[in-house]
Amino acid sequence: LCITILQCRPQSQLQVNAAASLPEDLPSGDIVFQTRFVVPEGRIPRVDTILFVPPEGYFKLPSLNLRADLARLIGQLNAALSAEKFICVGPGRWGSANTDLGVPIDYGDIYHASALVELAGQGIGLPPEPSLGTHFFQDLLESQIYPLAIYLDDDKNIFNRAFFYETPNRAAEWHKIPEELKDAVRLVRVADYRADNHIEVVMSDEKGIAIAFLREN
Repeated sequence: LCITILQCRPQSQLQVNAAASLPEDLPSGDIVFQTRFVVPEGRIPRVDTILFVPPEGYFKLPSLNLRADLARLIGQLNAALSAEKFICVGPGRWGSANTDLGVPIDYGDIYHASALVELAGQGIGLPPEPSLGTHFFQDLLESQIYPLAIYLDDDKNIFNRAFFYETPNRAAEWHKIPEELKDAVRLVRVADYRADNHIEVVMSDEKGIAIAFLREN
């Protein structure tokens, strides 16, 4: 259930799961990410912004307090982005109380997002499998926030590092970012990577694949 009525997204924003065919013959440069790990059925027709927590920046944070500060910062960015179409991508388990397993956010810190994407693999925290939102699964279900995970070690998966790391960081345009957290959060605008484009995410449970790809506006 949603934490409060105010935190439930409006009905007009809930219609993101209409059936969609998986795109064929996509140029590799158009794919932002692709995963074959426990894929739900659904579609996110438009994403303009990605809130990205770089694994390297997150795990370099030296204290539990700073990791908790990052979680609250993500909550503040979530509020600032309430009118935007965005998803969250970050290392390990979103919502874990153990900060070595992932970012210790609460549902209230991410409820405006359309998806939570967990990055897993060598060098990304401790080895347990992604949680796929089990810490607040019912809230995600009610709000139609899709949980996804990408194993970076699996060569069948795709993660476009240029998109996530080389595109300008817009976070400071939305909220003041403390100096000690600047390497731990990035806001990536799709249009900065490719003008007049957005991202579409198509997920097929039947085929076991989810693809996020660039599409012209």
